[in-house]
Amino acid sequence: MTREFSDAPLDPDVVAKLVDTARRAPSAGYSQGVHFVVLTGDAVAAFWKHTDAEAWFASTREGVLKAPVMVLPVADPDAYTSRYAESDKAGHGLEIAANWPVPFWLTDTAMAVQNLLLLAEAKGLGALYFGIFRNVDVLFADLGIPPNMLNVGVVALGHRAPIDRPSGSATTRRRRPTAEVVHDNHW
Repeated sequence: MTREFSDAPLDPDVVAKLVDTARRAPSAGYSQGVHFVVLTGDAVAAFWKHTDAEAWFASTREGVLKAPVMVLPVADPDAYTSRYAESDKAGHGLEIAANWPVPFWLTDTAMAVQNLLLLAEAKGLGALYFGIFRNVDVLFADLGIPPNMLNVGVVALGHRAPIDRPSGSATTRRRRPTAEVVHDNHW
């Protein structure tokens, strides 16, 4: 995860190709309820103001504020419940969101985000995924995002600054050994 971006702009065609490829993640029932809202220019500044994240990053990781593109991954639960009400998927009770043991609208959106992060890395770009903890409803209203949609964080995209170094929990916590997390044939 990049925490120090340069202020160099990203080519809009590169961004368009990244999100177009990222959205091709698996989709339960081919519901395709994953959306990306790409913010550039003044919309990025508005994002920081609406979410109150600007002050926090300014005091902790100011280099994040230089990212020229913010991508909001948005999940549409209704796309899934509608799809699973159709005749070829009906009969499981999944036309009701509460009946989903795992809300695949979140899973599918998370997979699309992972694609975006990997694609940015493959292109030599910087990316940082983080959560939005305040005023999502205000942000969504300002951007015209329907109120039934769910926010699944945000991805800051840009060019990695030369001073960017690994930081965060990955530098202070060890990765768990494989034997602790991979279980063969039983727990």
